Amino acid sequence: MKLINSLILSLAAIAMIALPACRNNDNTSGSASASDENAALNDENTLLRDSLNMARDYMNSLSSLVNEVNDGLNEIKEMEQIVSAPGFGDETTARKEQLRNDILLIKNSVQNRLNRLAELEAKLTRAEATNKYNEQDKQSMLQTIANLKQQLTDQQRMIDTLTSQLDAANTKIKTLNQKVDSLNVVNTHVKNENEKVQQEKQKAKEEAVRIANEMNECFYAIGSKKELKNHKIIETGFLRKTKVMQSSNIMQSYFTKADKRTLNEINLHSKKAKVLTNHDKQSYTIDDAGGGMKVLRIHDPNRFWQYTNYLVVQVD
Repeated sequence: MKLINSLILSLAAIAMIALPACRNNDNTSGSASASDENAALNDENTLLRDSLNMARDYMNSLSSLVNEVNDGLNEIKEMEQIVSAPGFGDETTARKEQLRNDILLIKNSVQNRLNRLAELEAKLTRAEATNKYNEQDKQSMLQTIANLKQQLTDQQRMIDTLTSQLDAANTKIKTLNQKVDSLNVVNTHVKNENEKVQQEKQKAKEEAVRIANEMNECFYAIGSKKELKNHKIIETGFLRKTKVMQSSNIMQSYFTKADKRTLNEINLHSKKAKVLTNHDKQSYTIDDAGGGMKVLRIHDPNRFWQYTNYLVVQVD
């Protein structure tokens, strides 16, 4: 700004100096008439006034550009602070798109200022051809234009860097989103597989329990000789030993189902009892339960049930 103001003052001083010089030259010429002298003087005044106005307009344009360039630099620095901020990656997609649009507007403004600067430079070249500016003023204005060009070029480079950073941030976010989506797919797959494994384990557990329960099923029937015979559990005859029928032929409905692991004793509700099926005699006892009634106690379930899963007790 100091340079531009000094240029304006310099141009004004040139105009003021040129006017008396013209008058002195005219006074030395004794052949010109007074009216011609006045007319020539008016023409010179007009020419100097036009030159001064042109110089002032030119400098005003340069001054306006200087201010705009400074404003543009401030805008770019604000954008740099936003893009380089630690939390920039957390900004929404809409916010990033708005920043991209703002950067584009600044870029267009810089290009517009370069175009205007080129127009001013062309005007200065044309003015130089008509010798409207002295060499010192011309060089000062050319230096101002060169400085502005360099600043605008630097701003363009800064804008390109900002755009690249923004694109890189968007690419990084896109990559992270893809990784997150991929991890979500993997997690979903793993979760589904875990659920399948758990289901299979539960089925296997249930099947193991079912098989264990089935393997430990046992059946017992308690009744008088007549009752057992009527239900086709035993066969008897004259002078023939009582025979317990095979399990496939007996009436299952008469038997009570139990679990070998928990069946420790059976109340026989009779004063007399006899085990008819084949069981290790060391694995059980028939004891008094009080009141003259008997109870069958199983002391070793494995030995007791090792030959058969059916227990038949005859009571009288």
